[in-house]
Amino acid sequence: MLRVIFVSDYFVQVWKSLRSIGWVLLLNVALVTGLSFGFIGYFPDAGSLLDGAYQVGLLPAVWGLYAIIALVVSIPFLAIPKLRLPLMLLLAAIGGTLAVIVFIDNYIYGIFNFHINWFFISAFFQDEGGEFFDIAVKTYVLFSFVAVLVTFFELFILWLTERKLLVRKRFKFLGVISFSVIFLNVIFINMTHSWAYAQNHMAITSISGHVPFYFPVHSRSVKKSDALASLAGEDAGTAIENSSIYYPQSPMQCDAKDGEEDQKPNIIMVVLESWRGDTLDADVAPNTYAIAQESTWFKEHHSSGTVTTRGIFSLMYGMAPTYMDNVVANNGVGGPVLLNVLKEKGYNFGIYPSGDITRIKLTDSSFLPVKDFVEHGVGNDTIEKDYDVLNKMTAKLGEGDDPVFGFMFFNSTHYLYYYPEEFEKFTPTEKPSLVDFKNGKDPAPYINRYKNSIYFIDSLIGKLVDNLKESGKWDNTIFIVTSDHAEEFADTKATRFGHGSNYTRYQSHVPLVIHWPNKPKKSYAHRTASIDLSATLLKEGLGCSNPIGDFSNGLNLFSEESNSVQVMASYYNYAFVTEQGSFIQNPIGLLESKDNQDQFNEELKLKPKDAFNALEQMRHFYKAKVN
Repeated sequence: MLRVIFVSDYFVQVWKSLRSIGWVLLLNVALVTGLSFGFIGYFPDAGSLLDGAYQVGLLPAVWGLYAIIALVVSIPFLAIPKLRLPLMLLLAAIGGTLAVIVFIDNYIYGIFNFHINWFFISAFFQDEGGEFFDIAVKTYVLFSFVAVLVTFFELFILWLTERKLLVRKRFKFLGVISFSVIFLNVIFINMTHSWAYAQNHMAITSISGHVPFYFPVHSRSVKKSDALASLAGEDAGTAIENSSIYYPQSPMQCDAKDGEEDQKPNIIMVVLESWRGDTLDADVAPNTYAIAQESTWFKEHHSSGTVTTRGIFSLMYGMAPTYMDNVVANNGVGGPVLLNVLKEKGYNFGIYPSGDITRIKLTDSSFLPVKDFVEHGVGNDTIEKDYDVLNKMTAKLGEGDDPVFGFMFFNSTHYLYYYPEEFEKFTPTEKPSLVDFKNGKDPAPYINRYKNSIYFIDSLIGKLVDNLKESGKWDNTIFIVTSDHAEEFADTKATRFGHGSNYTRYQSHVPLVIHWPNKPKKSYAHRTASIDLSATLLKEGLGCSNPIGDFSNGLNLFSEESNSVQVMASYYNYAFVTEQGSFIQNPIGLLESKDNQDQFNEELKLKPKDAFNALEQMRHFYKAKVN
């Protein structure tokens, strides 16, 4: 009998602990949600029932998810009833700290359009002269005052839980019901965002960047829902006037000089997937190498992204790749300036990717103004699709006399590296596998296979150039050959292959060869970036008189100037890359210093001026131009 009483009393204590923790978390959700209301001011007007429901539920869902995670993590500790009070104190301290951070973040975001993270904090304390931040003493007083208020509120939460909520007689299951509502709201918010992302519903997707610590579910393949579409409204979410991104910062002024309007050049951009710069030679790519000898060759060119999405985004927009998520969330903010200017000038377009760029959101962003001209390569395999890309481009060039902007994206050079048998020039070869990569096998056979795939695509480039010369269009064509990113073959460690895993030259150094009529042949050794290309085309090729800062983070390729720090990005993080190494920001902003061989080096420090330079690039298009 005593044992039964003891066991019963034990479970009562465990249930009491669970209720205590639950109420502390629930009240903190309410507190942090209240302090987050300032972010609502950045939300677009709700144009439909679905938009309104999403906006009402978003903030409670963001902080409710963290409360659910905290509750789940706490459950094992509740088996020890004596840990109840220490755990309550710990969660109150964490909740209070989060509340203060959210308040400060709201304050900072309104000024700099940055959510604070560890890197931001580090740069803040390095800015001794106030050149970048310049926050007054009264601001510190305000932050301190809020911290004190939050501390008292957390103490009130603990008192309320112990003295009132745990001993009340009525509505005993109010806490359980509240947590259930939060759980269902979290599911609703994330599933709605997933649908909106797939359907390009900007009224919902554009909000995510405004809320700190919000990592919504994304999906590119969610099917259309008539019910959700009805709730969302037919035309909702397509306008960009509420976007927080100011791009370009001034109307473009690209008037042709006298006599130039009738001589608009064709612009053909040939992009090879995963082509590293050190394989551009006479053996691997003889046709491109021959073009390089008689044209402009930028030998130290680097992609701004080590994955396709970031690399192509920066190539077309001329913006740092860190803008991409917000640009996509804001339905492309009108698309790249380069394409819009070309469209205004009456260019004919041919956008021919071998692989599917619609699935990865490039059609709806990097090629938005000309998305109707996007035609994917057709064929039974990658090789056939690449042949089809060549045929489509050749046909486009023969359509008429209008100037053509062509974009070709060949995919055979992507892992697993494809080519017809007759192009097996480099041997021995072996088809790569992830198992072999993991075991650190000799990369030589894989490199040979990779070179053969480049050799194959280079032959297609040669055929296209021959066609341009035979048709008499070569001398009026800006012909560009480059890549979205590079490819590593065990350069930094025996098991490191592919791309997107570091920011060394082995994954960023790509070819850039430009045949530009009336420009002298020359090899350039200064460091350039993919964000420089569209800036250069707009200034040098299309005669835009705007300052480059109006429409790009890049520089004019021909200025022979290099930025001291390059902002680069992968799928899950970004980095500030200098000659000394890479300074990588993880998702919460902790800075990792790595040398040029991707080795941790604590002695490697990011110079304050480079940090501020990088931050300025990342915030430049989040503010209106001040005249």
